[in-house]
Amino acid sequence: MDWREEYKKKTVSAEVAVKVVKSGDWVFIPIGQSLELLPLALWARKDELKGVKILQGANPPSYPWYQPGYEDNILVIGDQYSGPLFRPLQWDRRGDFCPVGYALTFKGVDESRPGAIEPDVTFVVVSPPNEHGFCSFGDSLFHKKDFVRKAKKVVAEVNSLLIRTYGDNFVHVSEIDCFVEATPYVPSQEELDDVFAQFPPEYRADLEPSLKQMGTPPHVLWKFRAALPFISQYPISYIKGILGMGDIPEYCYPIRDHLRILIKDGDTIQIGTGSTSNPTVRAGLFDGMRDLGLHSEVIPPGVIPLVKEGIFTGKYKTIHPGKVVTPSYWPATSYNRYDAEYINENPLFELYSLSYCNNVRTISAHDNMVSIQNALFVDLNGQIGSETRPGFLLENGPGGTLDWVFGALNSKGGRSIFVLPSTAVGGGVSRIVPVIEEEVMVTVPRAYADFIITEYGIASLLGKSQRQRAEELIAIAHPDFRAGLKKEAQRLFGL
Repeated sequence: MDWREEYKKKTVSAEVAVKVVKSGDWVFIPIGQSLELLPLALWARKDELKGVKILQGANPPSYPWYQPGYEDNILVIGDQYSGPLFRPLQWDRRGDFCPVGYALTFKGVDESRPGAIEPDVTFVVVSPPNEHGFCSFGDSLFHKKDFVRKAKKVVAEVNSLLIRTYGDNFVHVSEIDCFVEATPYVPSQEELDDVFAQFPPEYRADLEPSLKQMGTPPHVLWKFRAALPFISQYPISYIKGILGMGDIPEYCYPIRDHLRILIKDGDTIQIGTGSTSNPTVRAGLFDGMRDLGLHSEVIPPGVIPLVKEGIFTGKYKTIHPGKVVTPSYWPATSYNRYDAEYINENPLFELYSLSYCNNVRTISAHDNMVSIQNALFVDLNGQIGSETRPGFLLENGPGGTLDWVFGALNSKGGRSIFVLPSTAVGGGVSRIVPVIEEEVMVTVPRAYADFIITEYGIASLLGKSQRQRAEELIAIAHPDFRAGLKKEAQRLFGL
């Protein structure tokens, strides 16, 4: 059958498409996409379904199943990296969480381990097929192609606004069971003005011009309607930080300067998204450097212009030289139309699955791999926590943290770096702590701690004794907390 006939035959309404979901099914929604019609159609069946489990990564929209009262019908399970929308659900203990690292997502399934979670149904977003019958996953691949090939049934929303990129970022019409044409609604300027009119005054005065300056597409701005209740809970500075705009926190400038000491021309960089790492890019972290490479789990805002400027050339990358390789160009392209347009059909940029990009073998195959990631807490032994707040409150999950730690440490000349401000809660709490307390997850074991950076300096931990580590970390703690930390170090290690 010609692919055009096959596509036409498989194209159905959202209401018909979601009938593939049965009670007891696992429905997978891979990270990094915004579904339009399928969530509402599935939610309309909530009363007739029992025991459906939705495994989803951090996705932009506030899907209807976040509301309480239907956990016996549809249970939401966060997958690897939760994101801010999922946090309240987990804090209320109304959902579950799957903490497997990105690179190991399919190991249990591939090895037929008992109880391994297998997808019955996968929902994905794709572009319309090209002249050869291949759809693109746009600017964000992550695990989508892997889930498509492992699921019993695949339902794809077709979004004609998606860009196309190179790499292994495509799927053929024959691999998808049904299509739902669901290009997002593109509002008029009058409708957008109505959306912004609903923002609190301080948000409208600050956020609206910033979004317009970035050329944020109208269909993306339209989604802010559903996000308004979530957005209004947070300070404007936090929301702008997520979007890669606004003021740069003062502590990021000294952290930037310390980072520059550890980065050399020709290094290959991975930089995670976060409230400390993201602003350092816009603060000029890589300015004036030459021939850097990019092999990263995500691409923070401010990096794409550095590719245009020739700072990131990939000239000395050991594998994929001259290419920017990632599973996702999110969050750089999420709200910035100009970055998305530059990446569209540009052979400099290649997308590959997390199972390849985050594989320790792939990462460590790069000489001089530098991994820059965010931490919430570090204790005097070098244990790093980046997943939970005190009280076992999930912040994000492990994502690919350990993939990059192990990969960078096994790279010839590689460095694993964690960045964090020295304090939290307006300076009232030290992020350098004696011991990570009960009900706070340890993400990186002490044996794999390498460099830790705060605004007060660099702690080099790899190969150091407990006492040496404590001394290094106390030196980069906030001065107000150093005396107390020294006292605890004496008790713990005889410092």
